Amino acid sequence: MGATLPPRPSRITCNALVDLARLDHYLLQVDRKCRLVFARRTTVAFDTVAQIRECFHRIEQEFIDIPRKHYQLLVDARNGPNRNDRSFELVLETERGKLLFGFGRSAALAATAAGRLQIQRYAKHDRRDVLATDDPNAAFEYLGLCPHRV
Repeated sequence: MGATLPPRPSRITCNALVDLARLDHYLLQVDRKCRLVFARRTTVAFDTVAQIRECFHRIEQEFIDIPRKHYQLLVDARNGPNRNDRSFELVLETERGKLLFGFGRSAALAATAAGRLQIQRYAKHDRRDVLATDDPNAAFEYLGLCPHRV
């Protein structure tokens, strides 16, 4: 699915992200002025299906008061453990929408080409446009926002 870029935002760096929640597997932040939700994957691996389900349930609860269609989402998966076994992907298929779905635009940062391909595969399966990149500036440009300190 092709992603088109909005007009180029200013190059001023914003530092208005504030913590929404610090979970074992994600740091969730929000900038209500710029309407950005930021989710950084931690280095903690998921050990069980129950951990995955609980994590995404907590994320869904933390985002309950955010009008997603008016916000942009940036997921930073660069530090997350690499995992693509079938059992993990099956659970993630049913849970990832609690984090990803409903936002005006979405971008994801991944450190490796394999990680970016996995993100693109998920987006295609979900019929969503997501920019997968290793460049934070490209992600912010795609989202139509000035860069933030991430």
